[in-house]
Amino acid sequence: MTEISGRRLTLATALSVVAASAVMGLAISAPAHAACTAALDTPGCGSTGTSSPTPSPTPTATDVKPTDSAALPSSGPTITAAPSPSTLTAVSGAPTVKGVFTLGNGSPLAGATVTLTPVDEVPADGSTITPTTVGTATTASDGSWSFTLPSTLPSTLQTYADNNGGVLSLEASFYGQAADGTLLTGTDYVDAGMATGSATTEGSVAARAETSDTVAIHPDVDGTLVTPADSTLVDGADTTDNADSANDTDSSPTTSGNTWQSADGASTTGFSPDVVDGVDYSAVKPKLGGGCIPSKHVIKQHDYYTTIGEAHAYYDTTAAFEYNNTLSSTWGVATSVDGKNWSITSKISRKNTTGHSVGFANQGPRWAKRFQIPVKYQDVDHQYACPEGKTTHSYSIVPVGYEIPAGGAVARYGADVSSKDGLDAYRKSNPAYRAVLGKKQYVTITSGDSVTYGTAAKVFGVSISLDTEYGASHFQKITAGSGGEEHDIWGAKGKISGHPGVIYSY
Repeated sequence: MTEISGRRLTLATALSVVAASAVMGLAISAPAHAACTAALDTPGCGSTGTSSPTPSPTPTATDVKPTDSAALPSSGPTITAAPSPSTLTAVSGAPTVKGVFTLGNGSPLAGATVTLTPVDEVPADGSTITPTTVGTATTASDGSWSFTLPSTLPSTLQTYADNNGGVLSLEASFYGQAADGTLLTGTDYVDAGMATGSATTEGSVAARAETSDTVAIHPDVDGTLVTPADSTLVDGADTTDNADSANDTDSSPTTSGNTWQSADGASTTGFSPDVVDGVDYSAVKPKLGGGCIPSKHVIKQHDYYTTIGEAHAYYDTTAAFEYNNTLSSTWGVATSVDGKNWSITSKISRKNTTGHSVGFANQGPRWAKRFQIPVKYQDVDHQYACPEGKTTHSYSIVPVGYEIPAGGAVARYGADVSSKDGLDAYRKSNPAYRAVLGKKQYVTITSGDSVTYGTAAKVFGVSISLDTEYGASHFQKITAGSGGEEHDIWGAKGKISGHPGVIYSY
């Protein structure tokens, strides 16, 4: 056996890893104090064996890790103790939502009225409604605004929150007119964590921790309703090129961030949402109001399979992943002033309360894939009927929630991401993020962490981003076998005992 393939054939001295705010669960197989003693193919549980088997004297092909002639750097500590699981901290009091509005050039939009309306009141049948006003706020000199909701909501709004995991999702909109009558609009999306006390949910906690979005207003002059072409409803598999080189799956690329993208694939180079017929409105502060009457309706809705996580298993390991749709995921919301050029301007928390879970178990070794669930999305038309008979349209693409299309799969595998594992990837990893997983042990990310996918789905041709927050019933798991060599793992963006984001394997 070579110097590399024979290194550390037995476990290193165990280092206890105990943290009150731990983000992962780890257990040795089946001792009385183990975190879980159910069958290995049960999501979230470890092996029922009572001891670690002796390595086979004749390793099989999967027992041998590919190596080269160079010595590998240290893997880091061997983790054998289960950290204390984190608990959900109850929240109290009425929630406050907030944001920032600017002109197109980034200057603050001061003294503007922001109107809050519920996202979930738009009828799916395409009926046009006048949005219900939940409340209003006025922007300060720096463009910031905030609004505190009442502790007790009207019954209809409370139902929206209950059906969304204790979170009331709101549109925060502004509209006003330039001196020449041109309408300028902007819409932010904010979440109010309404579930408190003993009824506190993970979504409510996450909503109260959200940071402010900064949204620019732009001229809204589209007078003809734009309907997505049927050809854009084709649902394609995801790819691995939707994240940056530094953190891969954990950071959104600029292409799906706050930049403009085309719904038909055409280049948006040089596109400016502030220039209309040669007139630049980026520095124009509009008059407030203007007597326009807002309304909205769903133009089209469709189910798209959306990447919500991944799991990795390399040498002598197996992978598992579970997604419980009652937990918190935050989608990027795409907006457009013309129905042709889109930008991800803010995010929205989406959940259901039906309690379905989907996932996979015991995949591997040498296996790593992303996981997708079907999500219903709506293309919503925001219409403003203004004086002088002028009517304009702007648009948003909003996720509704987990929904299986008729005859469709409850979930499916996405892109192969096995290139993130193995020897080369291990050498490139941050040494501080590495650890060794003992034989017949498993490690699971269960809470306090999140993963961002820059292109979680192509929706009506537009790239939509998504943040998935881990929870007690939503995890990535890797389980070690009994091979003769150590099982090396590392976090994509932090220590295994900290905030790894994704666990990679070698």
